[in-house]
Amino acid sequence: MKASSIQLLSGAGLSASSLLIPNIARGEFGSSNWEIGLVVAGYSATAFMSSYVFGRFSDVHGRAFVLKLGLFLTALAMLLQVFANDTYTLMLIRLIVGLCSGIYPAALLAYVYEKDKKIGKFTSFGSLGFGLGVFMAGVIGIYWGIFLFSSAILLVAYALALFLPFGKEEHHNVPLFPIAIIKRNISIYLSIMFRHTGACMIWVIYPIFLADLGADPIFIGAIYAINAVGQFVFMQFCDRYAGFLLIVVGFVMSILTFPSYTLATVYYEIIPAQIMLALAWSTLYVGSIKYVMERNDEKGTAAGLLQSALGISAILGSVMGGVVAQLYGYHGCMYVATFVAIVGLIIFINFNRRRVGSSKDLNSAGQ
Repeated sequence: MKASSIQLLSGAGLSASSLLIPNIARGEFGSSNWEIGLVVAGYSATAFMSSYVFGRFSDVHGRAFVLKLGLFLTALAMLLQVFANDTYTLMLIRLIVGLCSGIYPAALLAYVYEKDKKIGKFTSFGSLGFGLGVFMAGVIGIYWGIFLFSSAILLVAYALALFLPFGKEEHHNVPLFPIAIIKRNISIYLSIMFRHTGACMIWVIYPIFLADLGADPIFIGAIYAINAVGQFVFMQFCDRYAGFLLIVVGFVMSILTFPSYTLATVYYEIIPAQIMLALAWSTLYVGSIKYVMERNDEKGTAAGLLQSALGISAILGSVMGGVVAQLYGYHGCMYVATFVAIVGLIIFINFNRRRVGSSKDLNSAGQ
């Protein structure tokens, strides 16, 4: 239960801190869409590098130190955001937040999987935390208050980590550049990178898009919370299915969801799409984690590389989203995101074409 609480609290802290960054950049500092894309991409860049480095470190040297270090440093980094006073100081501080927040997730995932393999239920608490965080960000409204809230609950998560029962940890000899692990999991790393690039093209402008549809900060937080609560519910059922099936369902739902955003003419019409998005991400993310955990003994490295793939996507998607929004508007981002998700599904199916139709992958699995 302590691990699930850590997942919930850390998810809330990260999401609350990130939700209104585009609004802060535009409203407080006058940042352009291009500059907003750079701010978001910078955070993702350092999180991407940190996820791999410390995922591997947790395999080589153990989970306990990496998990505690990451939570503590992330709590401190949250406070730094209070001191941002223009676009470029905000960008610098978000680089630091990304670096710190990428330290602990792979170690935490590997710890939980090695304990009981119920990764879907555990992951659902991260989604619930995401919902709590974005809702609280909308309620608090004041930017410095949001950052203080984020720092405080990350400190609570760190305190809980001090009492986790790690016991004797198994260490692995993982090369600095683990080519074998990358080749073993390339189908999911590459395909999810495409899908998530498309998603991040939307997320970089999403709160501004909602604001332009008439949503106030409280409703923006509620919209994100609907997605998060939906994920919490859907993820409870994911453990019973094989990773391959979950991934395919996640891709298909993403391809249906992304263009549906263009149909909204007022903010409350976005709600059905948020529920579809919850199902899409629940199945894709849990399926991806199961996919790499089932195939690798070096679970910290494999999970870290998965987080790094998502980080690369966030970098590319943030920059591309800013550029596409500048040139073709919000709907342009959503249509391009749909196309990129289709490419991701084609890549995954192509790499796994021998698995398609296999009863092992299409049936319920207790893996």
